[in-house]
Amino acid sequence: MPTAPKQTTDKPTAEDRLRARNVELERERDRLKSALSHSVNEVGELRHFLDRYSSIKSRDMRIPAWLKAKASGKTHHATPVLCLSDLHLDEVVESAEMDGVNEYNREIAEERLHEVIESTIKLVRDYIGGVEIDGIVVAMLGDLITGDIHEELARTNVAPVTASIVHWVPLLAAALKRLADEFGHVFVPCVDGNHDRTQKKTPSKKRAESSFAWIIYNWLADTLSDDDRITFSITPAAEQIVTVYDTHFLLSHGDSFRSQGGVGGLYPSLLKWLLRRKDYYSQTGNRFDIALLGHWHQLLWGRDFVVNGSLKGYDEYARNGGFGFERPQQALFIVTPENGVVQRLPVFAD
Repeated sequence: MPTAPKQTTDKPTAEDRLRARNVELERERDRLKSALSHSVNEVGELRHFLDRYSSIKSRDMRIPAWLKAKASGKTHHATPVLCLSDLHLDEVVESAEMDGVNEYNREIAEERLHEVIESTIKLVRDYIGGVEIDGIVVAMLGDLITGDIHEELARTNVAPVTASIVHWVPLLAAALKRLADEFGHVFVPCVDGNHDRTQKKTPSKKRAESSFAWIIYNWLADTLSDDDRITFSITPAAEQIVTVYDTHFLLSHGDSFRSQGGVGGLYPSLLKWLLRRKDYYSQTGNRFDIALLGHWHQLLWGRDFVVNGSLKGYDEYARNGGFGFERPQQALFIVTPENGVVQRLPVFAD
């Protein structure tokens, strides 16, 4: 009786599986080596920047004389304050993913930054009358760059963080010089954000000095050091108080509390935070009248707070989270010696 032919099977043997697994491990090793090399290069660039800007220069902490209280007289004085925060420079928002309601990239960010600066000049020049403008305060409240704190950002951003900084610092410096050309004096107090951090989590110790914001602010101050019209206040603390005439402003990024959601939205958490900060500063012999915050990407005006909008505008995170739509905008308001904040003006960027 003839024997049946031996049947073959496609089922891989143990040796085949080991070979395939070995190929996978080699590919993973090569990928990790490439990622490690990239990280080492980026850390090297970061250390180079941090070595250059390792300490605050005394000139960066000067409070300019023109911000001091003015004696009452025939001439009325005023100073505009522009909040510049949450620019999220070099982040990409795809129009197709947003049903066409918003788009963001480096080119659009450059256009919107230009629009904010020019609109600020136009609003003050054409809509504010009867006062002498002493200068302008540009409160930088963090998150100027979007950073790579999430994997999706590292994958989709226009450029690595260090390359973004190199591209944007000269443009930010030019924006400040443009304001100086118009208003004569520019004072730039700065605090860091949470997106410009260099660590996985926002640290409590060395928060400001270990952030990319520290590089940006110090580099800007160094670039503009020969321009006596522009003065910086750069602090290693997470917050700082700035006085314009007799009104005291607390600058803080706004990421030190969380929204509880619900019908009240941000307000319950914000008001509780304000109460605690006022209590703290009163206990330490300081006080503030108005808090200037970023982080929340929605422009809110209150009796004792201003929450700034964003340059990026509505994005995938806001859309998927069901947050309300808001145009890209920044906060501008006018301060006088006699009455503090007297006029609030949103500056639309689109």
